[in-house]
Amino acid sequence: MKMSKVLLLAGLCVSLLTGCWDQNILKDVKLVMTTGFDLTSDGKVMNTITIPTFKGGGEGTKETVSHVVSGKGDTSRDIRREINLKISGEFDASKLIVLLVGEEFAKQDIYSGLDVFYRDPRGSLVANVAVVKGQAADLLNLHLKEKSSMSEYLNGVFESAQVNTVIPRQTRPMFSDFFDPGTDIVLPLIEAQEKEAQIIGLAMFNGRHYTGHYLTLQESILYMLMANHKSKKAWIKVKVDENQVPQRKNFIYINVLKSKRELKVTAQNPDHFSVNLRLDIKVEILEDSEDHLESEEKINDLNNKISQEMTKNANQIIKKMQKANSDSLSIGRQIIAFHHDTWEKINWKEEYQNVNFEVKVDAKITKHGIFN
Repeated sequence: MKMSKVLLLAGLCVSLLTGCWDQNILKDVKLVMTTGFDLTSDGKVMNTITIPTFKGGGEGTKETVSHVVSGKGDTSRDIRREINLKISGEFDASKLIVLLVGEEFAKQDIYSGLDVFYRDPRGSLVANVAVVKGQAADLLNLHLKEKSSMSEYLNGVFESAQVNTVIPRQTRPMFSDFFDPGTDIVLPLIEAQEKEAQIIGLAMFNGRHYTGHYLTLQESILYMLMANHKSKKAWIKVKVDENQVPQRKNFIYINVLKSKRELKVTAQNPDHFSVNLRLDIKVEILEDSEDHLESEEKINDLNNKISQEMTKNANQIIKKMQKANSDSLSIGRQIIAFHHDTWEKINWKEEYQNVNFEVKVDAKITKHGIFN
């Protein structure tokens, strides 16, 4: 009797189990790992994709090379239909890890290329998105020095830049920021070189449009600290002298160990906005060919020089952002949250460029390396 109850219960549990009704068998699809969008001379959209070829071995299945396919049409979905007719399997972007857009395409409206991926229930929502200086197709057709697929290579490039506090880590769907009136996005700007790709800075956006302005690599790291996005490492070159010979003695290299940002937005009056941003950083010296660290007095002097130089650079970044009309520090979001009555009376896109910013960086050397 007891055994009958057990069998009856087991049978009931089995009947409630769901089957694999929505399975997507690998042999029936072509996994698109990397894709890129460009604007053609006749105003159409060109989409270039890379499809990995997998090879089995002693260490398991590995991605070896990439097959590059391009299509052209009026919309992203239109191109996907065309590409589907060129490949031996169904177009599947569920494992997409890199999405590139050429700069001319991004200047029109970057979202028009992303919509088809975000609207797909199986689409990857946190793929690394970047703007390509020039054409995305040129980058995806590179013959790499490294013996790896394009998707694997580019993903590694982005991960390295994220660890080094050069670009933000993609942790949530980017489209949510497109519809937030209180912020603008920045995206990695990457350039195709002879046999490799290199991130050269951060592309600044106004809404869904690339402004054509970007922050350099050095500016990108400082911007990331100002935006409170420090990662594991943050190496910054700082100019501390003017006329030393050889020229390398004018510079030191620091690594930011800790960073604390204080941001205060004043917006009581719709005709006047002010932002006070203070950045306190603890740094270690990575390279100092002139040896400024031989006494407490010299260390204090170097602290002041680093603080002054980084304050100057931070203010230059703010000027660049205001010139591009790119609120990448999300000042508008602060006004929406804490000064909503003022927000209702203004046009933020017109007011942002006139905001008065006061930015100050305070640096303190806490590690000297193995030399004391």
